[in-house]
Amino acid sequence: MSANFGGNNQQDVDINITPIIDCFTVLITFLLASASFLSIGFFEVSTPGNAVDAAQTEPDTELVVRVKGNQIAEFREKGKKNGTLRFDLSKPESVKTMEAELDALKSNEYKLTQILVSADDEVGFQSLSQVMGHLNRANLPVIVGEF
Repeated sequence: MSANFGGNNQQDVDINITPIIDCFTVLITFLLASASFLSIGFFEVSTPGNAVDAAQTEPDTELVVRVKGNQIAEFREKGKKNGTLRFDLSKPESVKTMEAELDALKSNEYKLTQILVSADDEVGFQSLSQVMGHLNRANLPVIVGEF
């Protein structure tokens, strides 16, 4: 690339665009790779930042689920319905009881609007995904985090 700036003084200006092309190639590759993972989701969960609405009323019952390392799911209910329930995920009858409790909480009587979920460090992925699957069937927003 050369430029003529008038007069008798002629200057050749060379611009090396190879590093710029290399940067854009890496940038485009990164954007394409990261955009393909944005559409893949295993769980539909919301974070506390985007789940809170200013006009939303306070729920009558709050459900906090804690998954423990020994395959125990602990449900702590606060509000209109208080108590702590423990379900052993290794026993099918306990899992059915947990599903029945979720169906009862889903009713309009308790105005449950969200479920807060946390897990111990030693909890396996299979236990956590089993609990999350049951909670997602309740059709309520699930917020994952330490509370």
